[in-house]
Amino acid sequence: MFVIDMLPAEHGDCLWIEYGVASALHRILIDGGTPGTFRTLRERIAALPPAHRRFELLVVSHIDADHIGGVIELLEDTTLGVSFGDIWFNGFRHLPAPEGTRGAAQGERLTDLLRSRHLPWNLAFHGDAIMLPADGPLPRVTLDGGLTLTVLSPQRAGLERLHDAWEKECREAGIAPGSSRARDVAPPKREARKRPRAGVRPDLEKLLDVPFAQDGSEANGSSIALLAEHDGKRCLLTGDAYPGVLMESFERLFAERGPSPLRLDAMKVSHHGSRGNTTWPLLYRVECGRYLFSTDGSMFGHPDDECVSRVIAHGGPGATLCFNYRCERTEAWADPALARAKEYTAMYPSTEGAGLRVEL
Repeated sequence: MFVIDMLPAEHGDCLWIEYGVASALHRILIDGGTPGTFRTLRERIAALPPAHRRFELLVVSHIDADHIGGVIELLEDTTLGVSFGDIWFNGFRHLPAPEGTRGAAQGERLTDLLRSRHLPWNLAFHGDAIMLPADGPLPRVTLDGGLTLTVLSPQRAGLERLHDAWEKECREAGIAPGSSRARDVAPPKREARKRPRAGVRPDLEKLLDVPFAQDGSEANGSSIALLAEHDGKRCLLTGDAYPGVLMESFERLFAERGPSPLRLDAMKVSHHGSRGNTTWPLLYRVECGRYLFSTDGSMFGHPDDECVSRVIAHGGPGATLCFNYRCERTEAWADPALARAKEYTAMYPSTEGAGLRVEL
């Protein structure tokens, strides 16, 4: 068994992954969504017998509030009795100073929790940063139960860029990196930038002509991205990673394993389907049947039509678009005529607020 549950995480990511045999399941959690996600996450954990409330791994891909917010709520709740084999998170102490974002306050709060509760922190990397080496094999870790994770992002340069942004935000919040006061500081408010849909069928040809402009967020450039493999199945867990970084890691992976494309059973589309994080050259490097979009479109209007159009046009014939919300930003892709003409399938939750379960 290898199953990914895209929990309803509002405009963020919260991926509950189970693998192994039914009688001995193993679990990992990738991000915790927004603080509001925690209600659903808590209910899911509380439904487990106390002896089974263990995750082999918790990954906090980066410090943006829609990934880290629910994790902070989870670790602050000591009543659930949850345990973790390891927690992967790049805090300020892991960021190399540049040679030559939002979310830093919450990054400091998470750092405080990890330290005060003496939780495992980057044990698989001897406490050091999770990042790609300049050369040599890509970092690879096998968890109990036989799930293998290969690190594809971030690069050192991505962590260097975040260093200054982290320090700047902490100064603006009146704290110093590593200060215990961080737990009392709320993240900066962000105004929603909703882009209502015009109510017409998307014009793929026009959308494909829109020039690509890469995401420039410092936090996203530090995002942990992983290739997860178990029992012959593969899933690409991109976080909010840059496409150029993933492309470079693919080339290193191909050097180890043989020529492209990389066969995948699912790909979590980076940055909730943002127009600045998925390129057609990236899609040509993979052979994938299912593309996972995690967002309700409530904050920044993701997924962007340009990104979905690229996936349909360049992601291979017969692809399935897996949305964990049926909402204004995703509904248009359910158009049967469009789906038939472009040879794809759109998948949505069976009930509102249920998230989406994807079995690999």
